[in-house]
Amino acid sequence: MGKLRAAFASSNNAYIDEHFGSAQYFQIYDIDEKEAEYIEERRINPLCKGHCEGGFEAAYDLLKDTDAIFVLRIGESAAGYMIQHGKRVFEAHGFIENIVKELIGDGFAKGSDTDNDNENVVLASSEKDQLAGDERQAYRKEAV
Repeated sequence: MGKLRAAFASSNNAYIDEHFGSAQYFQIYDIDEKEAEYIEERRINPLCKGHCEGGFEAAYDLLKDTDAIFVLRIGESAAGYMIQHGKRVFEAHGFIENIVKELIGDGFAKGSDTDNDNENVVLASSEKDQLAGDERQAYRKEAV
């Protein structure tokens, strides 16, 4: 059974509400095929206020043990930096609990393990995979 560690940019441990560069808190979860476990809250001084083109090392150091990062918004340079350093980055909105349930249902961790450099991570990203209504949260937009 695979397990992935995910970070959610949230100021209240409930809802994804932080942009990557201005995030102060990341909620860390371990997710496997059947359940998720809340690990901890990590705090960081915001990288920038508004647009920034560098200085992402502190965020990487904070999140280096994670496989995926979920934020409200992320700029191209920040997304590129994190992706180049082996992170999957998603723009998302919604309650963390609902997104975690969706990730489990979609097999986010199926066949994956945190020690395999994400080679087996498969996330659905096509429009046909999205359902209407507020029950399904939008984590589908993977930053590239």
